[in-house]
Amino acid sequence: MVVILRVDDRLLHGQVAFSWLNLLGPDAIVIANDEVMTNEIQKTAIKMAKPTGVKMSIRSLKGGIDLINDERVRDLKLFVVVKTTEDALALINSIHEHISLVNIGGLSNRTKGNNKIVKGVYLSDQDIINVKEIMKKVDKVDVRIVPTDPNKNIATLI
Repeated sequence: MVVILRVDDRLLHGQVAFSWLNLLGPDAIVIANDEVMTNEIQKTAIKMAKPTGVKMSIRSLKGGIDLINDERVRDLKLFVVVKTTEDALALINSIHEHISLVNIGGLSNRTKGNNKIVKGVYLSDQDIINVKEIMKKVDKVDVRIVPTDPNKNIATLI
């Protein structure tokens, strides 16, 4: 069961690892991103950010989808992290279960012309289209970097 799907261009880092994991208490973390599979430095950094005692799987997007759809993990509480809104939408469209909550976390302003949604979250025009599609398929899409940030419904911001 996916307890939250988070979109964060840094994937897993200390801030996310500790604050969100303490709140959610997942059994495992699933990182689903094609790019990270070829970047050993980023994989090492992600593994270092993982708190002790929490299982983690770093997969390609398809590998992450296959893992979430595997009956052997059906009873586990999964914290799933993807890097882009495009990956989030593809994952939502490809898994067999309903996702209740999508969290848009850190998306930096790496491209000129992106729209600032809140501090630390910038969306391109395509991201906004993707988020609107995601909103049709899940119960809630919020924007928070960490759980203690004010919980903002993205529908009011885009």
